[in-house]
Amino acid sequence: MIRKNITKLWLFVLVFFSHNVFANLALSEYRLYFDNQTKNNALMIRNTSDKRLDFKLMLTHKDMTEDGALIDVPLSEVTERSAKSMLRFSPRRGNIAPKQIQAIRMTVRKKADLPHGEYRAVLRIIASESSEPSATGISIKPKVAYSVPVIVRHGRLTADSALVNPQFVTQNGRPTVMLWQTLSGDRSLYGNFTVLNENEQVVGEVRNVGVYTPLSRRKVFIPLHAPVQGPVTIHYQESTQYGGNIELEVPMQL
Repeated sequence: MIRKNITKLWLFVLVFFSHNVFANLALSEYRLYFDNQTKNNALMIRNTSDKRLDFKLMLTHKDMTEDGALIDVPLSEVTERSAKSMLRFSPRRGNIAPKQIQAIRMTVRKKADLPHGEYRAVLRIIASESSEPSATGISIKPKVAYSVPVIVRHGRLTADSALVNPQFVTQNGRPTVMLWQTLSGDRSLYGNFTVLNENEQVVGEVRNVGVYTPLSRRKVFIPLHAPVQGPVTIHYQESTQYGGNIELEVPMQL
């Protein structure tokens, strides 16, 4: 019984404090983008708490599954399309005083003979509260991590896409539109979906949806605000902020 109670206490501590750390760390950007004209970029990490935060950064590579999940991939398998070797950033670790901001600066250095294409990496930001050891000598420092995609494009790249096979489903107890978004070309997609009723009112939406090469399609779920009946239009707008220009629509009957 004592062991079970201790286990429950540790689970409570980890969940409670991890939530607090997560809430006390804010980023100015959740995506870094380098086009042909961009060599430098930056994001700000803000400590919104009353305690000092430790942080460290590292570059990794993740690929996307058709369900939209990002999975770790060994660098040896993606060397030809990874941006890791061409990115430099600083600082790599440090601490942030309460209510203060730390700038993370990143530079891309492309080789002269770099083939045209899109190169990606993920900037992992791992943070924890700075804390003194307790009276028992145990320091509880739960960690949280952000994964910030880094996109580097080189040369003139194109993409094409379509919205395929929309269906009505229930996901996590909510009415939802599910469809496939296809991808062809040599760059990824990143944009927003809205569902409009016949009066052009927004009845569902999902934002910041990415489809990364080498995927040829990705499943997309669009939660509806409430049950809807009748004709609707699914609208997709690619983000111009990250070099996108694709706009798509497909009708559907609910």
